[in-house]
Amino acid sequence: MARVLLLMTRPLAGAGGRGMVLQTIIDSITGAGHEVVCAVVGGPADPAAIPGVRAVHRLPDVRLHEVLLGARARRRGLRSFNERLYSSDRVTRAVRAIARREHVDAVVADGVRLAAYAEDTGLPWFVDLDDLLSARYELWQDHDLDLHQLLGHRRPTNRLLAALLRRVRVRRLLAVEARRLRDREVEIARRADGVSLVSPTEAATLAERAGVEVLALPMAVAADRVRVWPAPRSPGTPESVGGPAPDRRLAFPGSLTAFANEEAVTWWVTELEPALRRRGLGGWQLHVYGVVPPEARERVEAQDRTGSVVLRGAFSREDLHAELVGHSFLLAPQREALGLTVKVVEAAVLGLVPVTTPQGASGMGVEHGRELLLFSDGDELADVLTTVERWTAHEPAEIADLAGRARAWATADYSPATLQRRWADVVARLTRPGRPTRPTCPTRPTRLTRPTPVDDGGSDRLDLIR
Repeated sequence: MARVLLLMTRPLAGAGGRGMVLQTIIDSITGAGHEVVCAVVGGPADPAAIPGVRAVHRLPDVRLHEVLLGARARRRGLRSFNERLYSSDRVTRAVRAIARREHVDAVVADGVRLAAYAEDTGLPWFVDLDDLLSARYELWQDHDLDLHQLLGHRRPTNRLLAALLRRVRVRRLLAVEARRLRDREVEIARRADGVSLVSPTEAATLAERAGVEVLALPMAVAADRVRVWPAPRSPGTPESVGGPAPDRRLAFPGSLTAFANEEAVTWWVTELEPALRRRGLGGWQLHVYGVVPPEARERVEAQDRTGSVVLRGAFSREDLHAELVGHSFLLAPQREALGLTVKVVEAAVLGLVPVTTPQGASGMGVEHGRELLLFSDGDELADVLTTVERWTAHEPAEIADLAGRARAWATADYSPATLQRRWADVVARLTRPGRPTRPTCPTRPTRLTRPTPVDDGGSDRLDLIR
């Protein structure tokens, strides 16, 4: 039995989609018979216990003067702004002390921001990078972001400081940060004893850049609840007899603390929903589940003149699942491929029909009309929902069958048992006698999804719907 120290950037509760990945790491390692010790930067003075975890330690939060002066970051050669936000000599000492006191055998770091702490323990170390931050920042250069939006969960609570940060435009900063993170991601991949990303597509990208093996380790998704679809009508029922009205409440689980989620809601309000109304598809609403900061609420409500967005607020994971199974469809209007879209997989496991863009389905090995429905703009979304309304009225079995195929795919590729085996292999490699060895220049990264390509949104794509 090995003991693994998991370094986390924030408490597990409230960590959204990233929290699902961290919970997967914990459950997979402990399920394989090992022990996990967690250490969290900042958060409550008395960290909440995590079921199955040997101990949860609070690391000192990084102080503003440490970020601004950046003494440790300079000594350590950490050039990215992301790493400087978490760089502190006090945290370094605390991590080393916990590693000694808990007699850990290996360290797993939560993303590029904590990678240096894992390396500085001198123990075998592994970094779960989550997404390629460099790719995300390259995409965001085209957006008019401010520093307050960019900081995400590290935003200051002081209103005056927050107001000042909203005045700082970050387009130039994003360009610099993207270059530095790209170099740092390659460096970590080569120096660490193992690295992983959530998306197989991004794992392949980093493996090619770094010339080393990069694992694709997404979140495990399981649910105690499943959406129940109505039984098909009995044989002989005339097709002309209409079924129930379609469920026009599109679920969107995603906190608006994340820029990508707010952008998705904005796209719905400004382009997608108006396109539906132009096509005579009225009454469709986007129900948003997640944290909604006051400033984000103001922006959404100022744009939404028709009441097409319903801000439902934040729920616990269990309560969220109970809410989602009351819906029929998930809408993930994502215009940029940013890692793996957790909400799509989670909706499929819950028995909903996922509706998303090719970018939202990136790296999943799925096909339009088989496991989900794809669209690229307002007109294509109108085509999809027109078909959905026809199916609801005359061919309800089509929707139920699609939901069943989606669930079968998601439960196979993202099951807890699958991820437990994969993380057990990671721990075995980290803790075997001698320093772990890794394959270099692989022909392909380790994948968890079928190699079926994602549809590229060609002009004949919608013809796949019967």
